[in-house]
Amino acid sequence: MDKDEPRILDLLPQQYPFRFIDQVPLYKPGKRMQASFDPAALRTCLGGGAAIPVSVLIEGLAQTAVLLTQLETRPLGPGEMPLLGKVRASIKEQAVWDRLVYYELAPERIWQRQAVFSGSVQDEDGRPLVTATLLVAIADKGSDPK
Repeated sequence: MDKDEPRILDLLPQQYPFRFIDQVPLYKPGKRMQASFDPAALRTCLGGGAAIPVSVLIEGLAQTAVLLTQLETRPLGPGEMPLLGKVRASIKEQAVWDRLVYYELAPERIWQRQAVFSGSVQDEDGRPLVTATLLVAIADKGSDPK
């Protein structure tokens, strides 16, 4: 995965400080993807609380879903953007800033412009933080009003 990793991350429209994926250590086509994130550098700009906001963990899982959708179908085209349509999540534990976060995602069903995934977020010790089912879609941006 190392030689393709920068290209894979380039598929994400999000940039620092809103990109919550640093690496993609595992991608098995049609099976699963694992991505990782080191949250320590973003602590100050994300509020500086004792725990990582759960919304950051879910967004990181959604960003993993966007990557997996593009790798399983096709990259986003001009005028297209990824949308998180629905999330059903169960929060297990809080995540702390000084521990790596791992997102694990598997496709349940993939169509041309939509996909359903089941996944989880764990810390570097394998402690479950969040489990979720996500629906993502590709939408047209439309035109800017004049």
